[in-house]
Amino acid sequence: MCPVCGGERFEARAIADVAMRRCVECGMHTATFGERKRTNYADVDPRAYFGSIARVRRVQGEEIVGFARGHVRGGEWLDVGCGFGFVLEAARAAGFTVRGLEPDPTAARAARERLGDAIARGTLDETTPAADVVSTLDVIEHLDDVGAFARLVRRKARALWVIKVPSSEGLFFRAAHALRLRGAVRRLWQADYEHPHTLYFDRATLTRFLAASGFEVLAVRYLDELPVATAVDRLTLDGGMPRWLARLALPFLLAVSVLERLRGKSDALVVLARPLDSTT
Repeated sequence: MCPVCGGERFEARAIADVAMRRCVECGMHTATFGERKRTNYADVDPRAYFGSIARVRRVQGEEIVGFARGHVRGGEWLDVGCGFGFVLEAARAAGFTVRGLEPDPTAARAARERLGDAIARGTLDETTPAADVVSTLDVIEHLDDVGAFARLVRRKARALWVIKVPSSEGLFFRAAHALRLRGAVRRLWQADYEHPHTLYFDRATLTRFLAASGFEVLAVRYLDELPVATAVDRLTLDGGMPRWLARLALPFLLAVSVLERLRGKSDALVVLARPLDSTT
């Protein structure tokens, strides 16, 4: 059953070992996977990570906090799946009291080095205290029961749910799937990781899902997800691609990045949503 509209008719497609389905009713993309081989950060080269994804996440964290401040000025910010804590650093600098939850031990330890006791190892559950802002950045696309998670967030977010997801509207997603680029498709779905992407929203499906889950969408924007300056390190950080091949991909990445800016969309979608029973 589609997690967005409840539909039961799908278009099925397989590229490499990624078994995808697209809902005929709403266009939502889902996928299923067999056994996973890696944990999130187990095979990541730290130098490559901090030279690529960490740089992008730090900039994105500042952009996301600035975006959210147009709708909530202060209070407590809880980041679920906080990773290395970049959005919380930006939120603290903007005047929020911050808390973070991170299940991965490597990321939680690194976040705690900079943010101290504000970071706890774990995930969102009924015992988690509520916060004015709850953010889930690159989290819900990994979930098996995203509906149950949204209902939990509704009970925990007093004013705002800040969501970032990879978007099926992005040209990287569309080109990889249309051209059946096996390596790119596996990377987009994170097929080699313990927690792969099982969902790909776009603006329409995420808006519909949030409305059905008791949220009102307040604002939407897209972020630059793969700046060309960091692309080689990012593509090679888990050892899955040699650097010479990553360098050969740079002209294609540059072309797609330019087109994305012209379209005003990208592979990274950010949505601000208010719980409908909130009075804030």
